[in-house]
Amino acid sequence: RQPATACVSAWRLSPGGLVMKEVRQKRSADSDGFYSGRHMPRDRIAGRALLKRTLKVGSAVLEIGGHFKRVSLKHRIRFEAPQGTFSGANAASAGTRYEKYSLAKTLGEAIRLGVSEEDLVFHLRRGFLRWVPELRATKVTKPLPPCEWPPGIREADDRQRPFWLPEDWAQGVKTTCKTFLPVYIAPNGKTYYHRPTIEKIVMRQLGGLEGMREHAFKVLSEARDWSEEKVRFDPDSKLFACLSKQERACLPSVDEFHFCVVSARRASERTGIRGIVNVQSRLLASGAHPRWYVDEGSVQAYRALGLDAVVGGKLCPSRNRALHDAARMGKVCVQISDDIIRWSYYRGALHDLRGTCGGDAAQMLKRANELAKSDDMLTVSPVAAARFLLAKMRAAEGGPKLGGVYPTGNAAMGLLSGSPVSSDGFILGDFFVADSSPCRFDESITLKEDYDFTCSHLQRHGCVLRANRLILQATHESNPGGAVAERDSKGIKERNNIKILMHKWPGVFRLHGTRGDTQITMRWKRREQS
Repeated sequence: RQPATACVSAWRLSPGGLVMKEVRQKRSADSDGFYSGRHMPRDRIAGRALLKRTLKVGSAVLEIGGHFKRVSLKHRIRFEAPQGTFSGANAASAGTRYEKYSLAKTLGEAIRLGVSEEDLVFHLRRGFLRWVPELRATKVTKPLPPCEWPPGIREADDRQRPFWLPEDWAQGVKTTCKTFLPVYIAPNGKTYYHRPTIEKIVMRQLGGLEGMREHAFKVLSEARDWSEEKVRFDPDSKLFACLSKQERACLPSVDEFHFCVVSARRASERTGIRGIVNVQSRLLASGAHPRWYVDEGSVQAYRALGLDAVVGGKLCPSRNRALHDAARMGKVCVQISDDIIRWSYYRGALHDLRGTCGGDAAQMLKRANELAKSDDMLTVSPVAAARFLLAKMRAAEGGPKLGGVYPTGNAAMGLLSGSPVSSDGFILGDFFVADSSPCRFDESITLKEDYDFTCSHLQRHGCVLRANRLILQATHESNPGGAVAERDSKGIKERNNIKILMHKWPGVFRLHGTRGDTQITMRWKRREQS
């Protein structure tokens, strides 16, 4: 085969000083990225070091059929390489070693007689190494401890472990590399850098959609997040300390809620699966057991992740079924989008920013951004956020039946709103609490349905409750599936739904002044004046 070339950048000294030049390096075109037994074996220094350690522990870790197994050095073996096996490059040295170690009766004796690490791989891959009477080995299930790693590698404390990395492999970083290159350590102590190479070694695909599903099922069964870490929140008591005495008296228990996640077509998409794990793990960690309302075509994919999934239909029918189920159970409905990253509450400076900044808009925005970046922010659980909202709703004047969060992820804008709560503001559909009410979603509306639902509550009950310091971080504008799949690139569907809203609620909605004709602003007071 013809050798391939690779271009790398390197510093070279020239008369004008150091310059960066591309250097063409040759590499073997038929390289597997590891020794696979396709070529004649060699006696490498690193391989001898690995085998030297096995003599101390009394067993060797060998890769057999894509699995790493621990074999006793007392295990009886027999080499049966046919005549003519050793030919081509490195054949002479490989044949000379074979004449010595082929007489060995046990694995340990073969090592002492000079078998190299590549020799063992060569014979195992080609079936020339026989176990007498049959292989007796223990499968390796845990990664190699750091004390047994090769030199020049340390633990990767600041790096997330890749979900696709097999459980018996370890992850570290090269201390001899300026960029601290990630390195993966096999159970036998050998090191590799790329997933395709590891896939060849373990003889199966790692990662991919099926691998993501398996990982999602595993971490959710342990109530952990995607990186296999425990989900952590600030204590609920810190959030509830922001309630008044009257509101704390109305604080509900977790059992009073029916937690519903409305989703569609996300369990078969990479980004969607990560989002599902993010939301479900946070609900489980905070004591909730949510039900997922999904489209009919995806329900089995959601259940395969270990979720309690039922068919809800399209967006508004799913929302209405969740409201119906909650009413049937006599519980408060909490509806949650499937791509929320974090729930946060900003305690800082609930005083009037306009008064402190003298009405200067630029100074108000600067001050609000400073407060948003301060440490006076709580990371709260979805259950604590729902309890917080319902306590405020039940203690509020007018008896609102719908409560929600600030509609954007911009905490500074929430602080600029002045009041910690609003009684006639838009309630975002990504996370809301709906107490007992006959209001339902209009199923003729396919987008911006939460605007219509807010207006229905304002018309029926006279008020809603929006906590302007409670902020969500979500990816629903770019995450595939869900409501994003309902939008079209030209915005035709958005405009059609805006027309429905403007006709149904005259005067309440206007096109956004700076964000084009697919975004709107809502002001309920304008309807009263029209």
